Amino acid sequence: MMSGWFLVVLLGCGLVRAQVLTDENGDSLILNPEQTTEADLRVLLLDLKTRVEKLEREREDRAKYQVAFSASLITTTEWTHHGPFNTDTKLVFRKVTTNIGEAYDPNTGIFTAPIRGLYYIRFTGCVGSPGSMNAALMKNGENMFAVFDTRGTHGSASNSMTLVLEAGDQLSITLWAEKSIFDQSRLSTFSGFLVFPMEAATVAPTAAATTKAIVLRSVPESA
Repeated sequence: MMSGWFLVVLLGCGLVRAQVLTDENGDSLILNPEQTTEADLRVLLLDLKTRVEKLEREREDRAKYQVAFSASLITTTEWTHHGPFNTDTKLVFRKVTTNIGEAYDPNTGIFTAPIRGLYYIRFTGCVGSPGSMNAALMKNGENMFAVFDTRGTHGSASNSMTLVLEAGDQLSITLWAEKSIFDQSRLSTFSGFLVFPMEAATVAPTAAATTKAIVLRSVPESA
């Protein structure tokens, strides 16, 4: 892949040959070969460098905005019952089908939001023995939604939610104590994707701070 600087030089040569320069207002200026100075060429190259750097930043930003994952609980096709356990247990979905952005960790079962944005998250579980499943999506340790089914072994349930996540927020699935889940690499899944990025939230000034500012401005200066 060609480097940004190589593109700058290549575009510079092409534009110098075309004798075109763009001013600060974005208007094209025709350079007269007899009047083109070294300063004109320096301005042209600086402008091209700025444009290439902007394109590279936009490319990096687009990569950050591409986030999606989907994983199954079990890696093999063997019919496997997970649980029941004596304590609440974090589920680790080890068979990764999609992991764009590498934000899901199949070693821990945790999805970490890389940027602030609106995310769509879904969890589907199949009931294992002894026939009761109760699991929840946890966000930084807080229960966001649950999947519950007591219809018997191999029954299934699913739930989903859109969540505004801050960069660094962590999501995982917890199976509650004395419950079980079943999978054979395709039935119990944990998935999500970034719907769109969001700018960092701004903190509005409090009423007390606003009142204090008004009072301070209203006090006349001492003589």
